[in-house]
Amino acid sequence: MSGSVSPRRSAEALIGYTPHQETSSKLVIVMVGLPATGKSYVAKKLSRYLSWLQHKTKVFNVGDRRREAAQNGPETTSDSLSTSDAKFFDPTSSECVSLRDQLAIKTLNELLTFLLDDGGNIGILDATNSTTARRQLVLDHIRQRCGDSLRVLFLESNCSNQTIREANIKLKLFGPDYAGKDPEASLADFRRRVVHYEKAYESLGIAEENQGLSFVQMSDAGRKMNTHLIRGYIGSQICEYLLNFNLARRQIWLTCTGESLDDKEGRLGRYSDLSDRGHMYAGALASFVEEHRRKWCAEPVLPGHNPDSSQFCVWTSTWPQAIQTGSYFSSANYDQTHTKMLDGLNVGNMAGLTVEQITTQHPSEVAARKRDKLQYRWPGLGGEGYLDLIVRLRPLIVELERTTDHLILITHRAVVRILVTYFLGIHREDLRDVQMPRDTVYCFDIEPYGISFRPFIYDNELDTFKELPISEIPFVSNR
Repeated sequence: MSGSVSPRRSAEALIGYTPHQETSSKLVIVMVGLPATGKSYVAKKLSRYLSWLQHKTKVFNVGDRRREAAQNGPETTSDSLSTSDAKFFDPTSSECVSLRDQLAIKTLNELLTFLLDDGGNIGILDATNSTTARRQLVLDHIRQRCGDSLRVLFLESNCSNQTIREANIKLKLFGPDYAGKDPEASLADFRRRVVHYEKAYESLGIAEENQGLSFVQMSDAGRKMNTHLIRGYIGSQICEYLLNFNLARRQIWLTCTGESLDDKEGRLGRYSDLSDRGHMYAGALASFVEEHRRKWCAEPVLPGHNPDSSQFCVWTSTWPQAIQTGSYFSSANYDQTHTKMLDGLNVGNMAGLTVEQITTQHPSEVAARKRDKLQYRWPGLGGEGYLDLIVRLRPLIVELERTTDHLILITHRAVVRILVTYFLGIHREDLRDVQMPRDTVYCFDIEPYGISFRPFIYDNELDTFKELPISEIPFVSNR
């Protein structure tokens, strides 16, 4: 290998660095499906994952553009556009079909501009795209503007579980189309909208196969999948991710290890035992999580989303300070797993040095890391950077999505930082602003329709944890 070739090149190829002008390396994902089948949920979740993998990804929702058009003044003589009335979705009205197609193309043009001119890698068109004619219109417009080099993937979301479908429909009452309106009238209107779509709905199938198009059909959030002509790294990663969806309500707790002896001396990146303060933190953490476990177990089980039983599990890195922190959790209530995927960032030749020693002895490395913290890699055998860490943690993310268990992840600061950016959808340009204060535990409440976030900080005097206001977490409150 030539000395001019970056050693990071292969890792970057795996997680999404693509030249801005190469349309062959970019992707349009076209969502397909009836209303209330989880399209927007899938689109947003997939966008968060692809963005975390460092593909610049953005969702373009046609419904949002329809509401924006209505707020900015009627662009047409149709009252339905401004009222979001079910009449606007009548497939027998040529005027309404034309208006909906115009909004779809306008939204698609925004997506293509994002890919072609704004450095985007993946654009997701979030709309029903429920007929063969609409999908052909979208495809023809892409080909007209970009030629055949831009890749297109159709992604259909179906929902045969009536309990989940009914819950999705009722959620629409809190959406922008019906917020503040009479709930009974709104529910009836939305059901009429669904009926309109069902009359004209055409699933992906022979028409797309005959054109040699790539598509995925997904049922009940990953319960069943059908794929056609899925090739390449990104397509396979998308399918693997979608296959591991589940809608179980659960909690994921994320924290650094208790203070180690090396932490106490400010030394980086080594195996180390816990300090006395670290043991105090570990004991308080176990007691605090156990209190929340009991509260959770006392709650009534909601139908439709929860498995028959879900365990509370502790996952730690293989470093002694993590294993010792996890040892305070009772084996009777918590299964324990130690995995190298959660190991701390390998700092190579700098392991065991303090920040002051690195600053004094290796000023060029300090300057290089300051210039680009995301792409910097620590020198020496096994040295890693944040990009390497993302590649290492990708299988863990898929497993976090697959499991229905409650998890307590005990790991190290750099790993916590990368996992927090995934759950909160923090973009790569904001990664450097994600500070990880010690003695903090983050609780992510995973719900069927999103994630809520609660940070808790350890109070050394009271030997317990107190919840922090979101406003005191800069990388959350500033978003």
